[in-house]
Amino acid sequence: MRTHHLAAVAAVAALAGGVFGYLAHPSTGSATPVASTATTGRLHVALNMPAADRTRAAALGYNLFDVGPDEIGALPKDGRALVWVGNTTCGGFEMSADDFGATVRRLARDPRVYGWYLSDEPNPAQCPGIVRQIRERADLIHRYAPGQKAFASLTDWTMAPLKPSATRLDLIGLDPYPCRSDASGCDPKAIAAMVGQAGRAGFARSMMVPVIQTFGQACSSGEKTWRLPTPAQLTTILKQWDALLPNPAFDISYSWGHQAEWACPTLADSPGLQQVMKAHNARTPSRSRPVEPSSVPSCPATTGRA
Repeated sequence: MRTHHLAAVAAVAALAGGVFGYLAHPSTGSATPVASTATTGRLHVALNMPAADRTRAAALGYNLFDVGPDEIGALPKDGRALVWVGNTTCGGFEMSADDFGATVRRLARDPRVYGWYLSDEPNPAQCPGIVRQIRERADLIHRYAPGQKAFASLTDWTMAPLKPSATRLDLIGLDPYPCRSDASGCDPKAIAAMVGQAGRAGFARSMMVPVIQTFGQACSSGEKTWRLPTPAQLTTILKQWDALLPNPAFDISYSWGHQAEWACPTLADSPGLQQVMKAHNARTPSRSRPVEPSSVPSCPATTGRA
């Protein structure tokens, strides 16, 4: 199964003293979407999900799935695809630019395709060519499938090279993880700090995608930096996101399934967290306006697993 390394890379950055800061930006390539009979309203995706778990997750309100280009036909009814074709940090892409362009053309009119997950935490300081590679792929999406989104998740490495005019991405993930293993509660400032940093960098909140912490590392084989939130803590985390980004294009739960080194336990292990996310996923989009980062609620300081 393909895995994403949102938690893994963030752990390294945090231990090295990095500052949380994930950015999003105004859409540079969106046009009128392709007509779709698939799910409308807010979309929800949980990463690292085995195919066998998709029906179970759909019953919890997950309706966007990160899948490979050849898995789209096996999605649950009304499910849409965030097609993973990306690289991780400085790793290779799933396919060459030419092959990617051919794949986009093939799926350009498929109403199940919401967008393309082009890159997971690219690091332009270590791999300067990554900006050109992302832009090249985003341009292919805008040229051949203008209703579909070019998405990447960024971490707190240097952001300037990845600005919208350089990458031409449509949506960017923000993934602060407020619940750490070395604290009894969850950091009430983590989410607001990241959203504030993104805003100061000039990126529109409407293009920011929340990455919600639904993992810990108590049973992982690698880092032990993060702790699975309790249902009460997850509820407060969702309230913080809702106050700051009340109507995101979609949101991400990280992680549904295990990553042996980086994510264990996860959402798949916790019926309590699943019920919190089911209620969250069932809500209609909010009409409220975003609040300033200083006004969001704090996480409770309780401990324990659901």
